[in-house]
Amino acid sequence: MKRLIDQTYYELLEITRSASAAEVERAYERAKALYGAGSLVAYTLLAPDDAELLSRRIEEARAVLLEPEARASYDARLPPEPVEPRAGRVSAPGPDAPPEGGASAGPAAAAPAVPPPAPSHVEVPARAAGISGDPPLDPPDGAPWTGELLRRAREGRGLTVMQISERTKVTRHHIDNIEMERFDKLPAPVYLRGILMSMSRELRLDGPKVARSYLERAAGSQKPAGKHR
Repeated sequence: MKRLIDQTYYELLEITRSASAAEVERAYERAKALYGAGSLVAYTLLAPDDAELLSRRIEEARAVLLEPEARASYDARLPPEPVEPRAGRVSAPGPDAPPEGGASAGPAAAAPAVPPPAPSHVEVPARAAGISGDPPLDPPDGAPWTGELLRRAREGRGLTVMQISERTKVTRHHIDNIEMERFDKLPAPVYLRGILMSMSRELRLDGPKVARSYLERAAGSQKPAGKHR
């Protein structure tokens, strides 16, 4: 996961590079409320130096992204955004192309092989079963994202903890601790947020919403009673 200092202003505010000024302002207010000075997350989960750095970079992000010239200069220094793969366009066959279904259309042409059905005892993961178009899951009635809900979302996609670990490059014990809500064993919020975002991408969830909800829950589990800074 990227260190806080390595995140771009867009990543920090959880917005795209094409975000409008209004979207930047809303993202800034959201980030300030969650991570800013005096917030529960900053008070209970962040070391003082990390909290100060995060708060400062949130203010820098707003200042730069709301000033057109400063934003253009900043964008010019960023690496190109990765291009999302798109389905290739199917071209019409040329005049010399063989007919569809084989090299020749004569009576002796062999029928295309049909793969046998998968054995009934083999569990087909949800993604392999072609459910990629499913809408994102949401907790019932606006409930917070808990470890239990994340586990259900994973199982609903037909994925094991090991599969999520391999796809996100997040160690298995971190995923187990997130699902079991072992908050005292989780990494610092800056890194936990990145892990939650990675998991959400694989589960086709709203990453920013999941991260905010879970971090607030983690912060609430560590009330500042008796804590001095």
